[in-house]
Amino acid sequence: MGSLLYINEGRRRIAAKKVLTPWLRRFGIAFDENTSIRKLDHRVIKYLVVGGEDSSAALYELIMGIKGLGQAPSFPFLDSESKMEVTDITLFLLDLVRFEAMYRLGWLDDYPFLEVSLVDLVQSFQDKFSVAGNNAPALSAAHPLYEKYAAEFEGDRNSFVRKLIPEAIKTFCDATVSSEE
Repeated sequence: MGSLLYINEGRRRIAAKKVLTPWLRRFGIAFDENTSIRKLDHRVIKYLVVGGEDSSAALYELIMGIKGLGQAPSFPFLDSESKMEVTDITLFLLDLVRFEAMYRLGWLDDYPFLEVSLVDLVQSFQDKFSVAGNNAPALSAAHPLYEKYAAEFEGDRNSFVRKLIPEAIKTFCDATVSSEE
């Protein structure tokens, strides 16, 4: 039984190395099968957090590689079901990247999915993570708008946090530029 687990772990490591090679070229940083969003460099978070074509291409690269769907440029040629799956996972990962940026700013409390490896987030999305897609971490008590957040009906708190995303992106990117100088 132990040797079977060892073989599966070896396969996972090899597969992850193969699908993470484009990210090594893109970001100049080595990633492995245990890399989580929490472990990503500020520069990588900054690149991904803004969304848009470049960010989507990087996420497609990762997701399609892990799912065995080819390379990012072949996204338009995927069947509808695969496109929808890649899109759903892309939006989920983009949310997590944004939550990580907000966490690093001290705006949010911790969120357990940020510690899960990227490989596991993608591979187990349908089984474990898709139901959590609309949830957001709690706003930190240290945030200036916390009193307003706490006064919100509990069902509206996710929206409250999500409305802070544009400001968080700008603040994070500005702070990252300042720290790079």
